[in-house]
Amino acid sequence: MARTAKTAKIKENMSLMELQGILGDRIQLTLKENKTPEERQMDNEESYLIMNVAKQMINNGRLVVDIEKLAAQNRNLEEIQSLKLINGPF
Repeated sequence: MARTAKTAKIKENMSLMELQGILGDRIQLTLKENKTPEERQMDNEESYLIMNVAKQMINNGRLVVDIEKLAAQNRNLEEIQSLKLINGPF
């Protein structure tokens, strides 16, 4: 059974590979030819929402990597304000 927004188990820490699997399933669902225009529209709207969340997850991951690179280059971590966005106050 394909994972969809309704059947995917919501996890606090979803990996990018799990996200990729869900996005791939959405593509397969969208390409089915036996759908009515209304069903296809609903699937497209759900896929659009999932895509936006996925994009934000990827951007958040990219931000974490960039900040970790910055932290590795800077020995005085207390000066890096962006670390507080991720980890909270020290």
